Amino acid sequence: MKESQVKYLAGLLDADGCLGFHFTKVEDKWRVYLRLTLVAAESVDKDGKFIKALPSETGMGRVQTTEYGNGWSRRNDWVVSKWSDQNKLLPRIIKHMVVKGRHWQWMYEQAHSLRGQQITHREKELLVEASKESRKFSGPVKPKNHPTWAWIAGYLDGDGSFQNKYNKKKKHQAMRVNATSHKNDSVGLELLQKAFGGLIYQPSPNIMRWQQNLGYANTSFAKKFLSKIVIHSRLKKYKIERLLHNHRQRLIEKTPMGEETV
Repeated sequence: MKESQVKYLAGLLDADGCLGFHFTKVEDKWRVYLRLTLVAAESVDKDGKFIKALPSETGMGRVQTTEYGNGWSRRNDWVVSKWSDQNKLLPRIIKHMVVKGRHWQWMYEQAHSLRGQQITHREKELLVEASKESRKFSGPVKPKNHPTWAWIAGYLDGDGSFQNKYNKKKKHQAMRVNATSHKNDSVGLELLQKAFGGLIYQPSPNIMRWQQNLGYANTSFAKKFLSKIVIHSRLKKYKIERLLHNHRQRLIEKTPMGEETV
């Protein structure tokens, strides 16, 4: 995989990925394994096109599909459970993660140290509890001063949303980007705010949200920001392209005939 693809996956896994312990019983003891899962509903990933392509694009993992019925979208999970694949993938992914990097590094180290061993039921319980405790402490393995564009695209494809709505009464085009996380995972939102400004607020007791205006008053910023992430986006590219189209169209309308814009 190209490094930009790894960074994109790091962002998407920061949003919608899970790395968990998996146990198999051997007589009265247990063997410890890791299982990486990336989840995407087909309401976002149309027909599961992105997730279903990951095994061939990465050479790793398999896809599991869950049918819910009753109007709910199907869900596709990319699952990487082979240790040889995890050994190739995790070190590359973890170093680019902002939210789950520290926890995933701990998980990877624990699985590596227990590789080939058998543990007691009590040791298994303690490991599960230690994993829950580790997950509370979000953050990267090493401090990050600025997010990469590929990571931003992946993170926003997972936990972000792009608003592009025209208010007829106010004759105003509302355009903004949001990213939402659990309050314990706000380190990702804080890095976005540090890099691009905007507002972080708490819409409910356990939820935090970063918001930045992408309207016409912020055209210069909006065009640069959107132009950078649209290159890497896989799940929300169309929404980003529509926002860019609005800004380009507005610029054409405001430019007198015969003049050129740069």
